[in-house]
Amino acid sequence: MDMDGDWLLPRPNTLFKVNHRPAGSSLSQSSSIASTFSSLATPVVAEAVQRARALSTTSDVEGFHQLRVAFRKLRALYWAYSPYLGEEATAHATEEFKRLAAVAGGTRDWDIAGALLSAAQASGASVEPLVAAAREKRAQAVAHSQTMIQGDAVEAFLNDALLHAQTALQSRCNDLPIRAFARKRVRLAQRALQKRSRRAARGEATHEEDLHDVRKAGKKLRYLLEFFQPVIKGGHGRTIKTLTAVQNKLGQFNDIAASETLIRSASFSEVPPEVVQQSLQWLEEQKCRRMRAASRRVRAMS
Repeated sequence: MDMDGDWLLPRPNTLFKVNHRPAGSSLSQSSSIASTFSSLATPVVAEAVQRARALSTTSDVEGFHQLRVAFRKLRALYWAYSPYLGEEATAHATEEFKRLAAVAGGTRDWDIAGALLSAAQASGASVEPLVAAAREKRAQAVAHSQTMIQGDAVEAFLNDALLHAQTALQSRCNDLPIRAFARKRVRLAQRALQKRSRRAARGEATHEEDLHDVRKAGKKLRYLLEFFQPVIKGGHGRTIKTLTAVQNKLGQFNDIAASETLIRSASFSEVPPEVVQQSLQWLEEQKCRRMRAASRRVRAMS
């Protein structure tokens, strides 16, 4: 895991309060760019803090997943507002969001790998020693996540980062209306998705990296549509539904590909090499099948 992007965490402060308002609940077309950032970021921050605190006492599967999702949403939001936040501030914040998401994702990744190995075992593959080893790896990932993600530190970092962002936005775009800005950022995200989808659909063979790029671009666009729906024209419910369906197919493929990489890179001292190899062979077969399904979805979308 890349720790170079670590951003020193300040002491907890109360300068930027979080609450549990639904995202976008106070948005309107007359809102300013600066005020909408606060409205959109605050509930996501509240969820991230709540999830981080809960993980100190529990290893809930969904909790780790939703914490990672919250950090991904914040990365998308910072990208949207980056023209006024500035490159340096955006880079600092998003690198730390990425690092924290990766730490939370370690447990989630072993949950997925363990479930896939159990499916392999149910299909007749003799991988029981690896299933047990994956459970141990998952326990190690939980301990690492709980050590690296402290609720107070996460809250302090998010409060500080958002306070600096809000201060910058108020000084640069406090009176600028949100609607045109939101539509422009959504259009840019749409173009990025279209470009990556066309690249993935080009030629007969689809590369894993291209599908991964489509998946990331699709997530960014979906998050932005969910954030900005109250202020941009046109119903985007169908687009969000389509993106979600494509993301599901891409996610199924990514689960297999990520699990294969995870198992290849891990050390299993008490698991016979032939067991590891059998599991990798099963994963490879499943990956090819899911990759074809994901490619068909992307080609249809492009």
